[in-house]
Amino acid sequence: MSATEFAKYRYLYGPVPSRRLGRSLGADIVPYKICSYDCIYCTLGRTTKLTSAPGRLINATDVIREIEQWLEQGGSADYITFAGSGEPTLNADLGEMIRATKKLTDIPLAVITNGSGLGEPEIREAVSMADVLLPSLDAGTDRAFQEVNRPVASVSFFGMREGLVQTAQQFPGQIWLEIMLVEGVNDSKAELHAMREIVRRVCPDKLQINTVERPSKSGDARRVPDETLLRACEILGNSAEIITNGVVAHTDSQQWREIEGELMRMLSRRPCTMSDIVAVSGRSIHEVTKHLQSLVQEELIEQIGDADPYYRSMTGG
Repeated sequence: MSATEFAKYRYLYGPVPSRRLGRSLGADIVPYKICSYDCIYCTLGRTTKLTSAPGRLINATDVIREIEQWLEQGGSADYITFAGSGEPTLNADLGEMIRATKKLTDIPLAVITNGSGLGEPEIREAVSMADVLLPSLDAGTDRAFQEVNRPVASVSFFGMREGLVQTAQQFPGQIWLEIMLVEGVNDSKAELHAMREIVRRVCPDKLQINTVERPSKSGDARRVPDETLLRACEILGNSAEIITNGVVAHTDSQQWREIEGELMRMLSRRPCTMSDIVAVSGRSIHEVTKHLQSLVQEELIEQIGDADPYYRSMTGG
């Protein structure tokens, strides 16, 4: 589907190639940077509204209507993934969206969450209807939790940990747990051993180890060395897999370059703001941010300004 066709969707993006979910159609159900965490590794920047209270943030009917329209137009994907430009479980209508989508399609549904709200029964009930739950665990101790995730005051390390464990005991589908490692913060042997105890209690279907890939706009977060990733796998268990972009499959690499080529052609015509690029391309702000940062690093485009930047080509045009 072309960028022009996708521009009519306000909440859907993709399907995009995902290392974890194959071809994933994303549903962005939380406005930009409403989150319960302010993680130091976030590529989107600092959280603008730090909260743990769910609300009706985006109209569920509008999201469901877009999914229905996409399906009617012959849309196909490996997963439909509820995510957001913040924390998706903060949308109080998440359960309604999942329930309605289940009636429309047999495509498996996934929810990507930071896991902070899983201690709440209503949030566990909402996500229980998904086929796959992809929560995060970035710390084995409160010290690392505060330093890496910088949570809202109402979210405690104990509450996060026990909510994750309780969800794992009740969730009928698969749980794919992701651990994001940041050099010098949560990558010590002691911290990894502490995380291992939590992982053993959760007993996820998949344990996926990741690290910082691109410069963070939220804090001093650096990639851990490859040997640390390997050590983490040894400590956390034989089932652990590394999912960072050390080795990219050919198809993913090709699609990555196709997307960056699309952005380059857009910027060669005129400079664009982030919101311009998101609106025209039909892609999520997460995806656009990753590709723009890659192009800036390669010195193919230039970022002008910080607070509300725009981007322009450095290769002419």
